[in-house]
Amino acid sequence: MPSQIKVDEIKNVAGQYEIKTDTFKGQTTAGSITVQGEGTNTTNLQQGLAKVLMRSPSNHASIDDSFNVSSLDDDGTGDFGINYTNNFATAYYYPMAHIPSGGSAGNSDGHFLECNSSATSAAEYQAWYGDAGTNLTYIDWPSAHSHFGDLA
Repeated sequence: MPSQIKVDEIKNVAGQYEIKTDTFKGQTTAGSITVQGEGTNTTNLQQGLAKVLMRSPSNHASIDDSFNVSSLDDDGTGDFGINYTNNFATAYYYPMAHIPSGGSAGNSDGHFLECNSSATSAAEYQAWYGDAGTNLTYIDWPSAHSHFGDLA
């Protein structure tokens, strides 16, 4: 049986409530840590973390910065995919994207992002970007993404 330490309060030698560690693991369910949220609410730490972060320039030929992204594939103007280092458990996760406004592509009244759900999988997010002006054309445009869900 592993050793147990049972205490009511932990303070470091300076009297602060700060604990430094490299790993937290749920005791009864590995990979599940509940934390106190606002007021009396609690939240699951793992569920609230972004599992993918990525920023790319307009040509999607490179990645400026990323987390859990192995590569991008450029399938044509405004058509690209984000390939994950660690896959999601299913294709049902929650991608979010930020598309900077402005620029000179087409009408530039705004831009749209469309998730290609038939090509999106647990291993890849497939998307189209376009100019939401009167011409509704696909364009290459810089973007930033964060995806939430359960990893495999």
